Amino acid sequence: MEEDWWRKGVAELIGAFGLVVGGAGSVLAATAAGQPVVLFAAFGHAFTIAVMGTALAPISGGQISPAVTLGLIVTRHQRADTGVVIIAFQLLGSLLGGFVLRWLYPGEITSPLHLATPAVATAITPAGAMLLELLMTFLVVFVVFATAIDSRGMGKTLGAIPIGLTVGVDWLFGGYFTGAAMSPGRWLGPAVASGFFDNWWVYWLGPLLGGVIGAAVYEHVFRPRAVIRSG
Repeated sequence: MEEDWWRKGVAELIGAFGLVVGGAGSVLAATAAGQPVVLFAAFGHAFTIAVMGTALAPISGGQISPAVTLGLIVTRHQRADTGVVIIAFQLLGSLLGGFVLRWLYPGEITSPLHLATPAVATAITPAGAMLLELLMTFLVVFVVFATAIDSRGMGKTLGAIPIGLTVGVDWLFGGYFTGAAMSPGRWLGPAVASGFFDNWWVYWLGPLLGGVIGAAVYEHVFRPRAVIRSG
């Protein structure tokens, strides 16, 4: 276990908490104000990831999502024991965020939306929603590796900006159909706080698989390898 595991854990708790409050909160606020939900949610999630990722990059890397952390673990950019602790803190932060939203927002707004818990739209099947979550998360984690992990990228801090923009783009094309969780943590807090668990597997299987595939593709296809010279 890394010596500063608890600092990284607390930082990731704050990041996941911010994602739920900023992301789900933007959905609830847009609904209350009669504004375009998808547009508000795209900006809300994008800005939250960009800001929290930038703030937490020097401490924990600003992972925020279990899908990102799992991708880092399988490609050995994150120690497995510390990574498991980080994921636990992320899920705890999500739960805290869900209950804070339940306390902050009036029931007439939160109840119909189940605290903005991501849900599968009637226009798509659960299997299709899972694949869409996989695709959206793949894009996010791919950009994470391209900007925050690859030394040729923009660096760990500046990398949070294109990562946030990718989250916003994902919301624009997928938010209506699935609620664009792209993270089990984004789903968990509002789901537990509202007691809404429909199609729960979509928001675990899709993002986690997408995170692993996105990490593996970038790591094994695009990351430079050291050349061993003979002679």
